[in-house]
Amino acid sequence: MNAGAGMNPNASSLPSLRPGHGQRPRGRSPFGPAAPSIALALGYAALLVVWLILGDHLPGGRWFAVHLFTLGVLTNLVLTFSEHFGRTVTRTPGERSAVWPVVTNVGIAVTLIGLPTGWLPALAIGATTVTVSVFVAYRRLRHMRRSAIGARFAWIARIYERAHGAFIHGAVFGALLGVGLVSGTWYASTRLAHLHANVLGWGGLTLLATLVFFGPTMARCQIEPGADARAARWLRHGATGLSVAVLVLLLTALDGPWGLAAQVVAGAGLAVYATAATLVCLPVFRAVYRARVTAARPLVLGVCLWFPVFAWGDVAVVATGTWRWLDLLGTVALAGVLAQAITATLIYLAPMLRGHSTEARDVLRERLEVGARSRAVLLNLGVLTAAVGAARVVDGLPLFAIGGVAVGAALASALLAGLWPTGVEAPPRPSTSPPAGPDR
Repeated sequence: MNAGAGMNPNASSLPSLRPGHGQRPRGRSPFGPAAPSIALALGYAALLVVWLILGDHLPGGRWFAVHLFTLGVLTNLVLTFSEHFGRTVTRTPGERSAVWPVVTNVGIAVTLIGLPTGWLPALAIGATTVTVSVFVAYRRLRHMRRSAIGARFAWIARIYERAHGAFIHGAVFGALLGVGLVSGTWYASTRLAHLHANVLGWGGLTLLATLVFFGPTMARCQIEPGADARAARWLRHGATGLSVAVLVLLLTALDGPWGLAAQVVAGAGLAVYATAATLVCLPVFRAVYRARVTAARPLVLGVCLWFPVFAWGDVAVVATGTWRWLDLLGTVALAGVLAQAITATLIYLAPMLRGHSTEARDVLRERLEVGARSRAVLLNLGVLTAAVGAARVVDGLPLFAIGGVAVGAALASALLAGLWPTGVEAPPRPSTSPPAGPDR
């Protein structure tokens, strides 16, 4: 079943979610090639939970959990889905070579070993490996886009390119931080640039470009007329505004009026990005809000609400230099936007990836739809509580821990619902052996 055309009443205006034409064997999920990267991301997510719970007693502490998410979970999923959707929107047949996920994850693992231990050779080798892998993916996307003729959604691949470029810039800043080449106020400003390139660029631009068409698809509803053209125009501006902001954030380390001017210019660049995020999220929210309840729908609505709030909050913090609110914004970005978007995507894909028959897929869909609203409410209340706790607005209450437990419970319930056996046997595979001849 074509996941795009079969579930969306406006499929003629959306790109088919199957890369290429005639490339998928009958009965195979169009997202099948993404399964290994999804499994690896879930493995890193399990480690993330361990570090969040026991971080004080483990190498790197709880701060290391951020890198488990951005490198282990986010990078695996961004690479595999930008490749999948890049081929889809540019109508490029084929799949990513199985070599590159292996190379990428070797680099991720070595980097994650080097981060808490401070072992510079591991950091250098791992970070270089991951960056080369992302650069090769960038080149593939660029080639696909330039080869596409008359593809309405080819602009999405262009935004994916910009996201890959943001990762490469963020990796350079991270390398400077990791090897100790910057210190003092320059360390703080480089870290700011590093975080913005990775969270708003690598994760945010990829999410916004995908949300335009995949958000309505997950809710089985129509894309709003004109939403894609508006997103194509504003996401280009938003990506440029983010690039300016990331570079100018380095100069916020300067004293006096120069540092203040850098804050204002960076805030202006981020305001363009926030405008683009708002103009992408609001049409998707309106379209999805009118749709019937599906398992992913409430989470998509949550993403569309939190993203503009986070983006405009970031503008205010950077422009005014009130850095104490960065922990609040980081919690909203990682849990309310990126983690919620990832969960919505995996909930949508679970029946296609795990259901080996129509009956099994129906069982999974119905199971995931049970309690979908309650799960989303728990998750988003958890995000709000954790964000207030991270900002230390209320003293004496472990709000961050309470919110983290709520978010974790919501994510765990969705994961268990998707992974629990359906109880429906897989249909027997057709025999490939030749029929036996007549008895003699």
